[in-house]
Amino acid sequence: MDRLSQVRAIAGLGTDTQFHTENNSIYTPPEHEADFRAKSSIVSFNLPVSEVDQNAAETLDAFFNDVDELKGVIAEMEKLTIELQKKHAVNLQTIDQNHARQFRSEIETLSGQCNEKASFAKAGLDAMSKKTEKLKESPEILQANSSIVRIQDNQYRYLLGKLMQVMEIYRKLQMANESSYKDHTKRQIKIMYKNSEDIEIDDETAERLAQQVLDNNLNDYIFQQSKDVLLGIIETRNDIYRIEHSMRELNRIFNDMAVMVEEQGELMDVILTNVKNSARYVEVSLSELKKARKLQKKVKKKFICIVIIVAVVLLLFTLIIIASTISV
Repeated sequence: MDRLSQVRAIAGLGTDTQFHTENNSIYTPPEHEADFRAKSSIVSFNLPVSEVDQNAAETLDAFFNDVDELKGVIAEMEKLTIELQKKHAVNLQTIDQNHARQFRSEIETLSGQCNEKASFAKAGLDAMSKKTEKLKESPEILQANSSIVRIQDNQYRYLLGKLMQVMEIYRKLQMANESSYKDHTKRQIKIMYKNSEDIEIDDETAERLAQQVLDNNLNDYIFQQSKDVLLGIIETRNDIYRIEHSMRELNRIFNDMAVMVEEQGELMDVILTNVKNSARYVEVSLSELKKARKLQKKVKKKFICIVIIVAVVLLLFTLIIIASTISV
């Protein structure tokens, strides 16, 4: 009996449950063997997970969780910036003091939230950078995690650029709002107050008085004409103070992030230098390769010439021997 065919039938590797024996009789596997063949028709196995691969996967999972969180924070900051700009625009057009106080409170809350989001994102980027630096502590660790380091560096640069972009928009809007409040103060002074001759104040005087308001110098006699108007102007001045305070906090974060951007810039300079050096080495290599090819051709030609000369010498030597043999 063909044992191989029997084994194939039992293992389920044949095309039929029956096969022929040596005497051409048909063998049908017992029921329990047929069941075994059905169960064994699908072979499954699990490869052992490499400890290095598992650690890399866990590291990347944790890293991308941080990336998603920072993306959400930056997106929230962008939304808060848009909402803050709308509140400033409405506040500048509001005449009712009760509504103005409500808007000022909302503006202060939004400004604080924007600064908190910026600080949180900056701290998150710091933590992300430190985690990546741990993977560069030694050449061995860096070599084992080179792909992870590249991924983390790319994501870090992207998030840093995105945060700087949103913060720059926020800074420009705050500067524009500060300028708008100053212009609003000048308009209030020019419309509501008159000089000693009961004539409308000119632009130069309005600007000087507005600066006095910002300097908290309210002793000018003009300000005594209307206490209500003065209170409104003081509130506008306080709005400017709040914006300046927010800008100081933002500038502190900007200064901290400038160091991070500078480090990234230095890293990019190193990479660019390496690329330039590599390009130069490639050019030199190509030049040397061309010289090598020319030299190889010369060597081949010399070798062919030597072979021809040796062949001619051997031929002449052979002819001489043959001729001397014949003459003898």
